[in-house]
Amino acid sequence: MLRSRPVRRLRPRAASVRHWRVRQTSSGSTGPIPGTGYALRRVVVATDLALLRGPVRGHWQLPLHLDASARAVYDFADPDQRQEAYQLVLLEAASLLDLERWLEGTELLRMWPELYLPRNVRAAWQSKQPALAQVGAGPRVPQL
Repeated sequence: MLRSRPVRRLRPRAASVRHWRVRQTSSGSTGPIPGTGYALRRVVVATDLALLRGPVRGHWQLPLHLDASARAVYDFADPDQRQEAYQLVLLEAASLLDLERWLEGTELLRMWPELYLPRNVRAAWQSKQPALAQVGAGPRVPQL
């Protein structure tokens, strides 16, 4: 006859809280921001919106490091598809070159209130781009 051992219930230990400070680097990225799912990722931010000269028309396939989903081609003339592509680029950009290649400055400024972005991504961009901070987030997206 097998005897079962009593189940030992573990009490949860107090979580150690690490306080991260946002770091800005010369490459245009900011460091971890606490309390977000993207805390360990760097957010790449353009130094000047005028340098963003990406497409606003045409059918484009984002590189795999920006979009590994099943949707391979985006129609940048369609505002909804362009918005989806911009959100992916803002989340996944690894360098300033990614931003310059796929975002257009004037269009980014126009779409900014509607872009659904994590708070840390929006905060990083708005801290370095006063024009975006002035526009702010729309009513249907996460607020800072």
